[in-house]
Amino acid sequence: MNFNMKLWGITPLLVCGVMFTACSNDESLNTPVTGESSAYVVAGTVTGGTSNTAAYLLTSGSLDEGEVTAIGNGFETDYSRAATWLFFGNKYLYRLSYNMGSDGTTVAFYLDGNGNIRQRSGEYSIQNFTAYGTYGNKIITTATAAGSSTDAYGNKAYNINFTLLDVENETTETKTVLSENFLGNGEYVMLAGLLEANGKIYTGVVPLGCTPYGVAAGAVKPGNEGLIKNEAGGSGGGMYTSGTLDGTQYPDECYVAIFDDDTFTNPTIVKTDKMSWAAGRMRSAYYQTVWAADNGDIYVFSPSYAKIQSAPSQRTKHPSSVMRIKKGATEFDSSYEPFDIETAAGGNGRAMYRCWHITGDYFLLQMYVNGINIQGTGTTKMAVFKGEDRTFRYVTGLPDDNLISSFPVKNIYSENGVCYISVVTTDGSSPRVYKIDPVTAEATPGLSVGVDEPGAIGKLIAQ
Repeated sequence: MNFNMKLWGITPLLVCGVMFTACSNDESLNTPVTGESSAYVVAGTVTGGTSNTAAYLLTSGSLDEGEVTAIGNGFETDYSRAATWLFFGNKYLYRLSYNMGSDGTTVAFYLDGNGNIRQRSGEYSIQNFTAYGTYGNKIITTATAAGSSTDAYGNKAYNINFTLLDVENETTETKTVLSENFLGNGEYVMLAGLLEANGKIYTGVVPLGCTPYGVAAGAVKPGNEGLIKNEAGGSGGGMYTSGTLDGTQYPDECYVAIFDDDTFTNPTIVKTDKMSWAAGRMRSAYYQTVWAADNGDIYVFSPSYAKIQSAPSQRTKHPSSVMRIKKGATEFDSSYEPFDIETAAGGNGRAMYRCWHITGDYFLLQMYVNGINIQGTGTTKMAVFKGEDRTFRYVTGLPDDNLISSFPVKNIYSENGVCYISVVTTDGSSPRVYKIDPVTAEATPGLSVGVDEPGAIGKLIAQ
């Protein structure tokens, strides 16, 4: 391809606005867990009859049994659109929020010496983000958006914007990296998840196609000119403008970026043409599918969403798969051929939706049961994958597929070699936490949670 490299030579500008303010609200409404120095915390939402949604933080001494409810109990907090709960170790629970183009309020919570949930003083206003993670003492969010720099034709270049929250100092800073031609193929990209491992930051890179800026720079492959949109379309995070080539032209390739630190400069790009790009997807949300085993090996999972593209040139031939990058390596492990998740799951499009690390080299996979889609529907099975042994087993002991409404957690909780997830069913019973033993792939029902949607599970140690 003949890229006009003069068009790539721009200076990225910050476009992601972040404000830091103080909040004096330290009121606690939850029932104390007297005499305990730690507590399990379940963050959940309750929707009223008028569609008003409130968020509650509930504490429990166990995840394996008992019942907690938001009725007359729990720490109540505001629920903003697209709130994401993120535990920062066992110290804090962050409610990461955004409101599309407007600011959303992000706050953090901790457990005091009396077992009460308290809100920290800092509040953060953060714009739209699509990926997040932790690195050192920081929480980092990131999104791709149009910047203010333009080419000779007035087309705006897209940037990857980072917001870094210093957890201890309660301060923020922003950084920006050029998204255009990030992989050297002319396309713009977004990142899916930020993984701290081996002293570095790993992230799945999702190629998105060509903005009008990339089209003008010559990034459209010969024969794909007909894929350029003549008018704006899409919705939410999938919106595009006229003159855009929507969706990657490289559907059979998978990319992982390795950053040395949180300056996000000079990334190492690890590439394979043996599977498609690595990220879970639900509408405009993209989920992390790059995880580290306990020994530092990196496992890269691909749901293979490019299979459902309408244009043949944008459709991948690869099934949902997993590959490996050995600890310290900057290339995919040549001895570890792609593991075909779909075949192991029984075929018929039973791809992986999203995944998490449990312990050792065990990973929990949420699976499609009726074929892959970008709506997140029909993902009512869980499976366990063991990396070194290359084994796949469906989890037993969960409610029947037909009764499961959702697995609402975005991040599972693991301890003592097992993991915990929440399950919402359609039979009128309260949502319940289930313990999954990865060695046996068996699930056991545990704590009953009296909220509509328990969206996070973790443990806090008193501060």
